[in-house]
Amino acid sequence: MKTRLLFQASAIFEAITGLALLAAPERVIGSLLGDGLSSTGVAVGRVLGIGLISLGVAAWESPAQDARLAQRAGLCTYNVGATVVLAILGVYGGMNGIGLWPAAWLHGLVGAIMLWIIVKENIVPR
Repeated sequence: MKTRLLFQASAIFEAITGLALLAAPERVIGSLLGDGLSSTGVAVGRVLGIGLISLGVAAWESPAQDARLAQRAGLCTYNVGATVVLAILGVYGGMNGIGLWPAAWLHGLVGAIMLWIIVKENIVPR
């Protein structure tokens, strides 16, 4: 088996698992651990889903792509995704911890800056 194929398969598997955790954390974690989740566990499962999607993005190996771009895209994906998940949890999920909104705003700010840098360095012609 080629090394690139192994890493690509792993990246795809992690991203798919992350999507499943975003969509149905109770089902995924329940099938793994055999136990239910509290509302806090569901929230943590969704943030874990974003982390696994980001890991899949960062680990993707493409012959036409700079490895640094994949790493940056993975971190950007995490920050933007964490912003969205945390905001949804705050607005619709009834979560109200003292750190929720500062964390959402910080991830949003960092994600926006990262996205701007990625676009500027890779898409905008020089």
